[in-house]
Parts: sequence; C-alpha cells; structure tokens
Amino acid sequence: MTSAVTDSGTKRRLFFGLCSLWSVLSLAVLPASGQHVHQLSYNGSTWVDQNLGGTQAYEFTQIASILTTPNDQEHVYYVSGYPYHVHQLFFNGTNWSDEDLSAETGAPMADQYPSAFSVGNYQYVFYCDVNNDLHQLLYNNSAWGDTDLTKIVGGPPASGPLVAFTTSPAIHVYYTEVQSGDVHQIFNTNGTNWQDQDLTVITGGTANDGTALTGFNIGNFQYLYFYDSSGHVHQYLYNNSNWSDEDLTALTHSFPSEFGNNVSAYVPPGSKNLIVYVQAENKHILQLSSNDNGKWSSLDLTKNTKTSPAYDGTAIAGFYIPNIGFQAYYMSGQGDVNQVLLPPHATAWQNIDLTAETGGTGVAPQAGISVLSLQNLPIVFYLGD
Repeated sequence: MTSAVTDSGTKRRLFFGLCSLWSVLSLAVLPASGQHVHQLSYNGSTWVDQNLGGTQAYEFTQIASILTTPNDQEHVYYVSGYPYHVHQLFFNGTNWSDEDLSAETGAPMADQYPSAFSVGNYQYVFYCDVNNDLHQLLYNNSAWGDTDLTKIVGGPPASGPLVAFTTSPAIHVYYTEVQSGDVHQIFNTNGTNWQDQDLTVITGGTANDGTALTGFNIGNFQYLYFYDSSGHVHQYLYNNSNWSDEDLTALTHSFPSEFGNNVSAYVPPGSKNLIVYVQAENKHILQLSSNDNGKWSSLDLTKNTKTSPAYDGTAIAGFYIPNIGFQAYYMSGQGDVNQVLLPPHATAWQNIDLTAETGGTGVAPQAGISVLSLQNLPIVFYLGD
C-alpha cells in the first residue's frame, strides 16, 4: 500500500514534470502572435500608451523592468517569439532601441520568465533555458556575457518564475526545482563563489506550485512569496539568521488562489509594512498586508472598488510612490490593463481602466506586467498589439 506522503510526492513530481514538458512544447510549437512591449506612462494628470516596437514578443512572456543609475535609463527585458531569445528594450533619452542579448552572448533558447536588477549601470538578467538550466546575463558596463549557473553549482533542473536581487555584495537568485517544487536559491557572496540552497528543505515548509514567485530584500532580510498546491500564498522569510515559512492565506482567513495566478509584493520606502497582492479563486484582487511585521490582514480590492473580476491568471504588479499612493496593476476580465489606487490621505480605493483611458487596444492578458518609478511617476510595461 502506498502511503499518503509518498503518493502526494509522486503526484507533485509528475505535475512538475508535465509542467516542464509543457513549457518546452509550448515554446517549440506556439507561434508568436504579433505582440510588442507597450509602455503606459503617467505625467501627473494623464496616461499615455506607446508601442515600443522592437522584435515581436512571445505571447506568454513575463516582463522585467529596471532603471540604471545615475542616468535613470529605462531597460525592459522580455522573451521574443521563436527562436525565443532574451531581448532588452532600452531608452537612451531620445529613442527606444532593441537588443538581442541571446544572439549577442550565444546563450541558449529561453523560457518565458526573465528577472533583472541593476547596480549602477551593471545589469543582471536571469532566465531559465529550455533545458531547465538557470542562466545569468551580465552587462559589466562594457559587454554582455552569459553564465550557466546550474552547471556551476551542479543544481537541479530549474523553472521560473524567478526572483533576483542583491544584498550587496551578495547576489541572490530564487527559482523552483522542476520535479519537487522546492524553492531554491543560487547565491554568491563575492560575485563568483556560486552555491545552491534548497529553502524548502531548510524551512521544513511547503513547496511552490510553480505558478508564481516574487520577493524583495530589506538590507539582508529576504522575503519570498509563492503559492502552494492548495492555492495558499506563503512567505519565506530570512531574518538575517534563519529561514521560516508562513501561510499568509491561513493567517488572513482569505480565499485561496486558483492554479496559474501571480503574486506581487513590496515594502513602501521608509516603512516596515509588508504589502502582497494576489488573485483569489473568485478572481478578485486581494491585498494582504502586515504592519511592522505584525498581524496580517486581507482587503478585497475588487469588492472594495465595486469592479468586475480580473482576468483568470492575471499578472499583477504592485508598487508605492509617496505622491501617488498605493497601487497595483493587473489585467481585467475584459483584457484591459487596470490600476487599483489608494491616493495619499485617501480612505477609498479607486479602479481605473488604463486601456480605455488611453484608447489602447489588443492587450495580451496572459502575458506579464511590470512597473517602475521615474521622477516619482509610474511607468507600466505590458504586452499588446
């Protein structure tokens, strides 16, 4: 007789094996559908939509965006249609340009989940190739280079979504192990001594269902958020001493998520408030929050703003800008880019259909969404016609 534990593990390994196979097959079979990366920019009173051009994007690609300093140059990373290369679009102050980083570095074909951060003008981009190896594309202020991190550490097959950031001088990249669903980090402390850790084993916590992974750091404190197989969102926290696991869905008594949804998280600058945005099984957008690492609470933003449910499996990008307020961006059930917003000193959330407001059309609701702040104003990137 097979024990329940063994049966659960077998099902999980089969599930992730099928997910990995589907990822490869979908990349190999599905054609690009003519989408390009768009920018929604806000000037303090009006939103404007712009097609950034460049190579056509893979229709399920996630989008990563960063600013390099001190020039405040915008960079957007995505995966193109076949042959599935990692591209960057960058703005030099006058024009947008497209650069094929895979062709430039000879890197292998990519899965659809790039992640990125910058240190000054150094740019770090991470992705999984179609053979489930985790790669780093690094711009060292002179040229781009590719490094297969999985080969260096001898790690297990890796899958996105990915999270990457630096707790200077250390670099951390988080991913999901294909077979087990365990959350891993590949990290170094001096730029070269890469090593791998299985955080699920270390915490004794739950595994990732493979649909979402996001996070950030506050100093050396590290926060990761993801879904388990029951649709509960979890927090892995490194408190500068130990890793721990918390079930935020259980703590907030909120609705679980359906398979395929995303999660976004941040800390407003100057505060200790943890803010997490998720999509519940009723397709409502929820805000989970914790004040000063204390008690967690849940707020149904869809119900609060009296708007219709979101697109099933929408990407979500949460952000905070002091003069704008708390905000989250997602795809509506109508396939439009929407913003939920709590302005400074306001008590009521509002919902704005940015696609309708800008006259935009042809949003790809199954693709990613990303947001950054430039001169204290939001810029949103998404995929559309």
